[in-house]
Amino acid sequence: MSHFMQDITSNAYFQSLPQWVKESIIQGPLDVRNEDELRLFVNQLMQTDKPR
Repeated sequence: MSHFMQDITSNAYFQSLPQWVKESIIQGPLDVRNEDELRLFVNQLMQTDKPR
C-alpha cells in the first residue's frame, strides 16, 4: 500500500468526496500514489457507478 493511501483520510480532496465514493476507495483494491491518480479514479468511478 502506498504512503498516500495510508494517509488518504487526511487528504482534503478525499474529504470533499461523497460518502459512497470514499467507501468505494477505502473498501476497494485501489492503491493510488498521489492525488492526481485519485482524481482520475474518482472521475471514472462517478461516470460509471453513480448510486441510483
